[in-house]
Amino acid sequence: MKIGILVYRMAGVGGTERIMADKINAWIEMFGYEVVLITKNEINRPFFYNINEKCKRYNLDISTKLSGGIGQYIKNLSKGLKLFKEVEKILEFENIDVLFTNMISIDSLIISFVKNKIPKILEIHRSNYSYNRIGWFFKNPIINRYSKVVLLNKSEMDYYSLNNLAVIPNFIQNEKRNSEVKKKNIVIAAGRIVREKQFEQLVDIWSAIANKNSDWEIHIYGDGNVRELEGKIKEKNLKQRLKIYPATSEIMHKMEEAKIFVLVSKSEAFSMVLLEAMQAQLPIVSYDSPHGPKNILSDGKDGFIVPLNDKAAFAEKLDLLINDVALRERFIENQKIKLDTFSKKRVMKQWNDLLLEVLRK
Repeated sequence: MKIGILVYRMAGVGGTERIMADKINAWIEMFGYEVVLITKNEINRPFFYNINEKCKRYNLDISTKLSGGIGQYIKNLSKGLKLFKEVEKILEFENIDVLFTNMISIDSLIISFVKNKIPKILEIHRSNYSYNRIGWFFKNPIINRYSKVVLLNKSEMDYYSLNNLAVIPNFIQNEKRNSEVKKKNIVIAAGRIVREKQFEQLVDIWSAIANKNSDWEIHIYGDGNVRELEGKIKEKNLKQRLKIYPATSEIMHKMEEAKIFVLVSKSEAFSMVLLEAMQAQLPIVSYDSPHGPKNILSDGKDGFIVPLNDKAAFAEKLDLLINDVALRERFIENQKIKLDTFSKKRVMKQWNDLLLEVLRK
């Protein structure tokens, strides 16, 4: 079996890149399949996450802007035609059996027409809570050309008028935790420092309870618009108590040193860092970001889910976890059952079953 995987790039730091690398490795190591990775524009940077050396790679070096409305769609047509031709050429040359892609916007429409006889599976890694009904009215007939469209949680199904939907969550690697690491009074957060992640709200939340918890700190790991966030931290006089560190591939080790994980995103289809936090034995406070956290956490059992953008409620729950050791331990114990649901073995079986299904049609 030879699988083609088409993505924008693998050099980035984030949950999408990490789970894609993990799936490529699983296809090769668990099932013995051949994998051909096609990146649209790798921008000459090394991959952030390790990929099995048996994976064959192509970089198309096609750069396009994916935002800007209908005008940008038109401008991208010539590059879209190049994408179509280059992908078809590789699929033909490599004799690919099935193609997976997580592309969005016009690229996802174009790829649906590539090598019509080859099953194609579209993976949607983001939440569509800001659903554009007019736009999707025109997209639906084309997206229905895919053999399957895979969503990360059942809540997302309400946004799509498609007849080819499937739901498969992300998985967590079964990494052995270092029990010798000494936990510190650290609340940790991780993710790209962009507006969607709303780390500026975390500054406000911590400002409300920092004085009550003078021996605790918040550490944020991520790259992006650091300057603006640092400005707000300075404004709130929290520079010594709320620190920003660069994104790291060793985030699990950083989590193992902390005691609590927090997530304040505007939206999350399926947050990999929540699973990583559970694996690192961290109780969690999360916004009810549409729609990922509620499909991973059970409020009050293995974490707290707070109404979206309710900073006062978030501060209250975070303060409670900081000061209640028994509650933290109870959450950690309850997380063990949840982790088995998202194990690599269980989730990759779902992927393989889907693969065999589309090949039979």
